[in-house]
Amino acid sequence: MRLSVTFFLLFIGFFAVSQDKVNMISGVVSDMGYPLANANIAIKGLGEGVQTDSKGRYEITARPRDVLVFSYIGMHTVEIIVEDVTSILNIDMVPKVEELDEVVVQQKKPEGQRGLMLDYASNKNIFRTAYGYIDATKTGYSMSSIDGADLNPSAIDLITALQGKIPGITVATADGVNGSSQRVIYMRGRSSANNPRPVIYEVDGTIFETAPDFLQIDNIDRVATIPGLAGVIRYGQIAAGGVIIINTKRGNVIREEGTNKVYDHAKLRNNIFDEKTGVSKLTREPPNYIGLIDSADSADDAFRIYEEQKKLFGNSAYFFIESSNVFLNKWKNTERSLGILNEMKELFADNPNVLKALAYTYEERGQLKDAMDIYIAIFKQRPRYAQSYRDLANSYTENGFYKKALSLYARYEQLRKLDTTTSDFEGIDGIIEVESTNLIAQKGDEMSISNGDILDADIGGTRVLFEWNNSEAEFDLQFVNPENHYFISSHTLQNSADMIKDEKLKGYSCEQFFIDENMPGVWRINITYFGNKGFNPTYIKATTYNDYGRPSQTKKVTLLPLVEKNINIEFLKLVVQNRLVRN
Repeated sequence: MRLSVTFFLLFIGFFAVSQDKVNMISGVVSDMGYPLANANIAIKGLGEGVQTDSKGRYEITARPRDVLVFSYIGMHTVEIIVEDVTSILNIDMVPKVEELDEVVVQQKKPEGQRGLMLDYASNKNIFRTAYGYIDATKTGYSMSSIDGADLNPSAIDLITALQGKIPGITVATADGVNGSSQRVIYMRGRSSANNPRPVIYEVDGTIFETAPDFLQIDNIDRVATIPGLAGVIRYGQIAAGGVIIINTKRGNVIREEGTNKVYDHAKLRNNIFDEKTGVSKLTREPPNYIGLIDSADSADDAFRIYEEQKKLFGNSAYFFIESSNVFLNKWKNTERSLGILNEMKELFADNPNVLKALAYTYEERGQLKDAMDIYIAIFKQRPRYAQSYRDLANSYTENGFYKKALSLYARYEQLRKLDTTTSDFEGIDGIIEVESTNLIAQKGDEMSISNGDILDADIGGTRVLFEWNNSEAEFDLQFVNPENHYFISSHTLQNSADMIKDEKLKGYSCEQFFIDENMPGVWRINITYFGNKGFNPTYIKATTYNDYGRPSQTKKVTLLPLVEKNINIEFLKLVVQNRLVRN
């Protein structure tokens, strides 16, 4: 009876709502990057709420575990579960697209994205972008467009072909990589005359910082421009100089087999990875303060600059992690690098998201004891989060405290049995089951567990575990196998609402994949980041295990700060085998 009461009290502490904490939540609600006035925000079940102002801004108070409902006529409703750290939620709403299956009513054409998609082949003013289809004649900003047939197919390169065809652009020479020079395009009305930014290019949904000269001019179907201000709203600061959108013939429109009828590319299920356009070659420019620290004359001078820049950027955990990396990698000054991380730990001691990014950094550097101390601190702050149990148990394992790890896994499993609100063995439940089984198989002898109690953990192959510090992060993972076929795992509200709901209810932010032994070769994993409804970067950690569940098991940790949005970038390259299984 005493044991049952103890577990019941643990269950209450694990899943109950804190009635003391009240969050002030603010943000901007938008539609395709433009502020949305009079959108409704309410707490689910209460019916009362607030509306956005003319600039799309709102403020509302809510408690952890409350569900905020964002709604607007003609838009898909968005539901967000409030967490202990929730303070900023910037919501980009998606229009509802009503489809009629094989029905035509008075020849009325579909509207919205569906209508633009269907009209794409016959209307040269419609362009396919990473954000969907847009009509150059109906945007709220000046957007020039030209037919690809008007370009000179014998031009020596793309910039030459565009020169004189697009109004308001100039061509100049700028410094490229390794001191080389390159031709760039500047658009009239760029953001700063003192610091002009060249245009970026979007080719069939993929972003390029330099001119995509690999394109054949005669394969270009249409070209459009987006000015700098509108570009920043859609693409971020990298588009401050404007965007040139290029849709190719083979990339967007083909003809139905056996007919001369055009068939839209969006209807296809073609999963062949294109080496040239599949991943952006855009490299992220470091923040200005990192450049100053990196280019200092000495380590002492770099630290002086760091102290000065801290006065401006000391409210950002990103500042401390990136600065620490410069002192470690550029200046080889381990003492100051660790000192910066310790300073960060003290300043953000009450922010579990920041602490998690710090733990990831320690793990990538092999400082497993420091990471364990961070996970203990997070566990104390988040005793009802499943991720707290998994992270601390895993850290105990890494530090050799196998019995503590197994005890924590068992404690979580007992708590799960008392929970009837969420599904068993989905998401993190499967991860914990795999890891606890592997722990027994690998270290059972050291824990005096008999062979009869050891479960079969010989999974083999490669296991990749992804973890991210901000639960609001949205992204797509693209797995490309050795035969150049890809599979996309989407972690977005639009595509994976049920999965994200399970993550919020249980309190976790991780996902595992297995690649088995059927196809030798190189696997690549790319990632497209869509933001986290706030302003800080998301840190995503990938732990790759080779020969998982076997005595020869090895692992490697890779940490990536996600900053630039809507760009498919390279994340991992693995020498593994095939057959992808999602858990």
